[in-house]
Amino acid sequence: DPNYVLGVIRAQATAGDPAGAATRARALVAASPGAPAAQLALGDVLAMAGRFAEAAQVYARAADLTFDEPTMLRLVDAWGRANRPREAAAALSLYLQQNPQSLPGQRILGHWQLLGGDADAAIETLESIRRIAGHRDAALLADLATAYAASGDGVVARRYGRAAYRLMPMNAGVCDAYAVALAADGDLPGARQLAVKAIALAPGDPVIAAHARAIGR
Repeated sequence: DPNYVLGVIRAQATAGDPAGAATRARALVAASPGAPAAQLALGDVLAMAGRFAEAAQVYARAADLTFDEPTMLRLVDAWGRANRPREAAAALSLYLQQNPQSLPGQRILGHWQLLGGDADAAIETLESIRRIAGHRDAALLADLATAYAASGDGVVARRYGRAAYRLMPMNAGVCDAYAVALAADGDLPGARQLAVKAIALAPGDPVIAAHARAIGR
């Protein structure tokens, strides 16, 4: 029973037997080469073991069989963790060509646009998601706050930062985004206070530390 075997594989991996799980997963793939679930199980085992490049290659084979949303998310994440951004971008681009209305796909794209310094493009992408998803996603609102701050619109940045903070006041990324938004709106005392909180919540995050230095905490 393939479903039973999949359950055993994931149980082995979770129980700390990645080698045994990988062996069983490879056997399942060999027995069912056309089954995407078998490929995903093997990829998951490899990813749990930190072998992200190998996992991505397995996920890519699963995508050749069925390129659905869970497969895309695994594939993009694995390529990213393997420090292969071009492959991750190519996978996301192909998925969005086939599924242009995918909110998770657009969400990743908007975040990447923001990280790449293209604030205007990020705003356009993220706002299209917000119009559908509403104001209940703190990470989305935080990215919007950061994007508007980067574009020079501190008023709007502050509004989104405040909304994100109301939802998740103990999230380091949200505190950081709100701090950046407040700084863009000219409220440096408030920005410094939140920057200190963000660092306390995530003391090893280099992005948060850089923002705190720029704010002048």
